[in-house]
Amino acid sequence: MLRDTNKKKTAVAEEIAQIVTFHVGQEEFGLDIGVITEAIRPLPITPLPRMPQFVEGVINLRGIIIPVVDLRKRFGLTEVRNNPRKMRMIIIRGALVGTGGAQKLLALVVDSVREVLHVPLRQIEPAPAAATGEQAGFIGGVAKAMDRLIIIIDITRILSGEERTALAEAGNVHP
Repeated sequence: MLRDTNKKKTAVAEEIAQIVTFHVGQEEFGLDIGVITEAIRPLPITPLPRMPQFVEGVINLRGIIIPVVDLRKRFGLTEVRNNPRKMRMIIIRGALVGTGGAQKLLALVVDSVREVLHVPLRQIEPAPAAATGEQAGFIGGVAKAMDRLIIIIDITRILSGEERTALAEAGNVHP
């Protein structure tokens, strides 16, 4: 009787994060693909009174009213004349919570969307200590992808409690 001496090789699957990368100013940022519903060309924005400076207003996307945050302003970067052909709105969920705990949508204005990267979790490090203060609490980590460093945004911390309250008052979204 012949015996099979070949041992089965088992591959250990490495955990991978799928990150959508985009530019705001000279910096490259990333969001987990799971929070993004779509990336679109900018739509006409209806301004809202008494909002934080970085809240541009709201858009109507297929009958859904969505608040719009300009990330260039949110991050305190200087305004430049953007190329409308490259600019995008990234529609995300998870930054705002509506009635009954439902996740409301939020639009982020970015300079351009680059690509979807598959980054091993071991190549994503926590945010540096200098980037965890009040002004940069939205930084969830830094991904090393080839020769690039990508700032990973924690979408649950992109808005402060005050900012969520301001949007709640304007758009009937609960903080």
